[in-house]
Order: sequence, then C-alpha cells, then structure tokens
Amino acid sequence: MAKEIKKAGFIGMGDIGLPMAKNVVKKGFPTTIVGHRRREPIEAMKSLGAVEVSSPREVMAASDATVIMVAMDRQAEEVVFGPNGLMEGIKPEDGILLMGTYAPALCRKVAEAARARGADAFDAPVVGARMGAEAGTLGISVGGDEKNLERFRALLGTMGRITYCGDVGMGQIVKLANNMCASVNGAVLAEAINWGIRNGASEKLLIEHIKNGSGNSFVAQNWEWLKSMWTDPPPPTYYVGAKDMTHVLQIGLELRQPCPFTALNCERLKGPPPKILSSD
Repeated sequence: MAKEIKKAGFIGMGDIGLPMAKNVVKKGFPTTIVGHRRREPIEAMKSLGAVEVSSPREVMAASDATVIMVAMDRQAEEVVFGPNGLMEGIKPEDGILLMGTYAPALCRKVAEAARARGADAFDAPVVGARMGAEAGTLGISVGGDEKNLERFRALLGTMGRITYCGDVGMGQIVKLANNMCASVNGAVLAEAINWGIRNGASEKLLIEHIKNGSGNSFVAQNWEWLKSMWTDPPPPTYYVGAKDMTHVLQIGLELRQPCPFTALNCERLKGPPPKILSSD
C-alpha cells in the first residue's frame, strides 16, 4: 500500500508562498521549512509550529512531500539538485510539488530524477495571487501521474482547488496561458485608466465602471492589489512576470506559434512598472 502523505516540507515563502505555507501547517500538516533570504517568514512559520532545518536535504528527509515555491527556475533547480538538495534526502514514495511557475522542461527533469528514486514529482503552479493564497482558494493546475496524485490531494487541498491537466509539464502550460492573459490585461488596464484620467475622469469612476463592463477582468476586480505591484521600487515578484513570459515565448518559438502581445508585454515587464496619473 502506498505511503500516505502526512508530513509536509515547504521551501520558498515569499508573497504567495508564505500564506500557502501557513495554510498547510494550520490545516494539520506537520511542516518542515528552510530559510532562504529573509527571516520574517521563517519566524512567522515557526510561531505556528513549523520546524526549521538547515538545508533542503533535511526538509525532504523529514517530509513525505515538499512544496517548492521559490521564484526562479535556477533557484528551483538548485533546491532540487544542488549540494544538500532534495534529491539527497528523498525517499521512495516521497513527492516533490513544483508549485512555482517554471519551465515545463525543468519539471520533467525533476520528475524523471524522482522516479529513478521511487518517488513522485508534480508540477502544480497556482493562480489567484496573494488573496487566493491567504484564503486557501488558489487554482492549482497539476501535471503528473494522475493515479499517484491521489496521495497528494489532501495536502494540495489545504492551499486551493486542483485541476488535473495531464502529464508532467502540462500544469505549467495551463498556468502560463493564464499568466499571458493576466499580464497583458494588467498592462492594458493601466493604459486605459491613464487615458481616462487624462480626459478628465477619476480613477475611482473608471475602475468601477470597467469592473461592471465588458472590460472587466481579474486584474480589474483586484485593482488595488495590482497597483501594489507598481511601487517604486517594485517588489521582486513584479519582475517574475518577465521570466514567465520568456518561458511562453521560448515555447512559442519552438512551436512557431506567434505571441506578439506577449512579446511586447514581456519587454515592458523588464523595465519599471507603469505609473497611474493623479486624478485630483
């Protein structure tokens, strides 16, 4: 009988990862964590009962399944394959849940290495932003072995709602398609608001009307959250968007699938965020 997933590990507790990790421990999973850059998330998790160790290897050794929510692909690869990485601590029937947004090829590489050790790996990126992470209502697009996924449903369910998408890597494809829309929508929304303000309308009037009109979108409904990403300097998560769109464009190049709006917005995301004009 396959091992039940009872103990969790969590690596990567940033803007979205921290509330996800909090839900894991609050909903009954003993959780092991390791620090990265900032102490505040570690202390917040320890106050809820999480146990801190000194390396990803130790996280995996203490856990049945480990969530990775670091921002960049190179960080995820280091967590898995680097010195004292997860692969050095993984046990048969353990699992790795790649819940950040990464290249599908990296997810397949991790899954192949896990299978060689009798373990599982799934790509399970999330949509719903910080608000969904806090509420435990994220959308989770999962790629991997559907039969083996059943053992991980309870853990994933502490963070949101699962949509099974197919083989390893397909969770990322579905997530990236969502991010293409959200990213371009956010850029156009800022452009429209500034255009309206320049013509004499107030920001409040514009956004409320757009929310109730055909221009509505997730980013319009969460306008204040979106603006919080456009600070000076912006949070690190702002530039993660360029990384996500680069994955889209690389895959599009391989398929010869044009993505002109995504390409334009990818360039925009490499620079400073938009500034919303004053409507006073």
